[in-house]
Amino acid sequence: MLGPSFFDQHVAVVADYGVQLAKYLGAEAEVVTLAAYLHDFSAIRDFTTLPQHAAVSADMARDILVGHGYSSELIDSVVQAVKTHSSPIQIGSGSLEEVCLSNADAIAQIVRPQYWCYFAFGIRRLSFDEGNKWLAERLSANWASLIEPARELAREGYGKFRSYFDGQASPRN
Repeated sequence: MLGPSFFDQHVAVVADYGVQLAKYLGAEAEVVTLAAYLHDFSAIRDFTTLPQHAAVSADMARDILVGHGYSSELIDSVVQAVKTHSSPIQIGSGSLEEVCLSNADAIAQIVRPQYWCYFAFGIRRLSFDEGNKWLAERLSANWASLIEPARELAREGYGKFRSYFDGQASPRN
């Protein structure tokens, strides 16, 4: 149900921003990369898991990584990051890898809002007003929760989003 574009429009974007944050914060880039590619895996395979996708994806990530012979330490780090990815985590409230993945997930939603428009209108079947409200609330909440280095990465995208939703620009701009 998420469709093939979900990889390019979300998963790969999370991986890219996650690695950028890992470099900046000194987190383990391999953990962040693996977690980024696995963080929504359950919802991709079975959309009905969406409400609990973080926990289900974490379990699936463990099974996949064990099957590929990764160390238990790396697996535990990836699994924890996947479990906690759904809301931006602040520095000091989780591992650096959790901070990177959760903030990158939020950044991806801010810088690629077109996919989330599709999600609101095409998948959730919200009305125009409901979908706009849902998207504005989601992206605003993500922005408010980002750590400062993540805000720097997403600032331009958030500015474009705000100018549209604040009525300062038309959708054609």
